[in-house]
Amino acid sequence: MGRLDGRFALVTGGGRGIGAATAKLFAREGATVGIMGKGQESLKRTKAECRSENLDIETFVGDVAVKEDVVRAIDGFVERFGRIDILVNNAGMTMPSAFPDKTEEEWMRVLQVNLIGPFLCSQAATRHMRKAGRGKIVNVTSVRAIDHCGRAPVMDYSAAKAGVVNMTKTLAKELAPNINVNAVAPGHTATDIISGLPEATRQGMLAGTPLERFASTQDIAHAILFLSSAEADFITGQQIVVDGGFSLKAG
Repeated sequence: MGRLDGRFALVTGGGRGIGAATAKLFAREGATVGIMGKGQESLKRTKAECRSENLDIETFVGDVAVKEDVVRAIDGFVERFGRIDILVNNAGMTMPSAFPDKTEEEWMRVLQVNLIGPFLCSQAATRHMRKAGRGKIVNVTSVRAIDHCGRAPVMDYSAAKAGVVNMTKTLAKELAPNINVNAVAPGHTATDIISGLPEATRQGMLAGTPLERFASTQDIAHAILFLSSAEADFITGQQIVVDGGFSLKAG
């Protein structure tokens, strides 16, 4: 018996990295899964990878920062499956640049995807969850959102993810008692972006991580699964940090 048997879940940013790993894990655990993302090819690739495991997922093309796309995707998911029990707000992006060079356009785009996107998706999903009388939202934040862990070249990303942490706590209060809202904060994770970095850069990112490795996408997906499952029914407004101890360092 799977931990998500009979559940219907939508994962944003589901075409790659943490989102794809989460969608596959959810499907293995018995959920009916949809993935949303801007890139149609990456969505198709994840769907094909699931099919190779005899898992079936639905794809929904759209930009989480565009309200019309969000409403179309989430309403389409509910029309297809009848309800939405779990929303994973995973879609995110960075545009690294030094503070003096960072443009207003860069700042706004990073804010729109990383903070406005989870707001729009949560708003659209909770309209259906409230009618059903239950639901779970898991927001993927970042170790960069925690206290002293913000990083200069991604100041906008760090600030946006910190906003998601606060939104998680506030939304948990507003949507109680029937909808749980929690967050998972990944540390440096072995995605295709990190694998393409120079070795010196990778080693620098690992500095100060007590467990001395990058997180796997499965490490993050398992934390998301826990918060989406019945095992976390009495948990809301919380954030699980999955960073190998990186945030323990001073400064």
